[in-house]
Amino acid sequence: MTTLLDTDLLPATERLDAVHAVYEGQSPRRSVVVGAGPVRHRVERLPLGPDVHLLQTGGSALRIVRTPRQVRADAPEHVAIGLHRRGAALVSTAGTDADIPVGHLNCVDMTRPYDFVHRTANSHDVLILGNRQVGVSVDVVRAAAPALPRSPVYHLVRGHVAGLYRAARGLGPEHRSLTGQATAALVRALLTTAAQSRGMTAAMDDALEARIALYLDAHLADRDLTVERVAAAHAISVRHLYDVWARAGHERTPAQWIGERRLQRARERLRDPDAGRTSIGVVARQSGFPDSSHFSRRFRERFGVSPTEWRAAGGRAASR
Repeated sequence: MTTLLDTDLLPATERLDAVHAVYEGQSPRRSVVVGAGPVRHRVERLPLGPDVHLLQTGGSALRIVRTPRQVRADAPEHVAIGLHRRGAALVSTAGTDADIPVGHLNCVDMTRPYDFVHRTANSHDVLILGNRQVGVSVDVVRAAAPALPRSPVYHLVRGHVAGLYRAARGLGPEHRSLTGQATAALVRALLTTAAQSRGMTAAMDDALEARIALYLDAHLADRDLTVERVAAAHAISVRHLYDVWARAGHERTPAQWIGERRLQRARERLRDPDAGRTSIGVVARQSGFPDSSHFSRRFRERFGVSPTEWRAAGGRAASR
């Protein structure tokens, strides 16, 4: 284990240059753009045998960029498998952007330029492996990258990566190398099975949309039900959730759908004679609204009458 950088040990005037140097001095090379404010960053490197190493990084907001020139200059091919532990992050490559949820694996093809943005204070583990060591082609890596959660060994590999630094840092060189070989085999299984799953994308998206809709219905009463929470519950990014939702033909966004379902559920409860003694405030909370005034305003906007008027009319008031 080698500490490549710890800015806490450096004078403030030297920290920015040190951050640039540590990323540009690694192989494969990358550049960084450091966010505004005090610079604080730590990078530890754990070698795991030939062409396999683990980086454990953390610190203040920054942007890691691999440029076209760096791609052309570097050889051989590498792939990065990251585990995002803390902070908001976004990766952009090949014209697509993807949020990186905390606790999820991500895959970056290092034979392409990319832009990895840590928008807040962060903590991130990343395995960097040679494609030859893993035994996969660039085409397999590119097919697998957006489909990692579909692999049947995704959770196995995620758990392995999560515990790898702690388990391997006390090992001698021989056992570290053996651990690296086992890690490369797991990554190969992850990438090849994820790449194969791409042929089943449409069917899996249909099933995923159905699971999301059921999840939303089951959690409508939770006032902290957010798109981010739904995505995390299904091990997908927010962007992928929106894509699946749109492909399923929904005219409303997930957030709009939640609001509409809550109003419809509340309206049905107000119509139910058995719930006649339940206060408007209780109905509002049971339907996921923060308070009765907010609920009443939304109800009137949607149906043209107040909840009290709707109930008094026995659920027969005209809606719009």
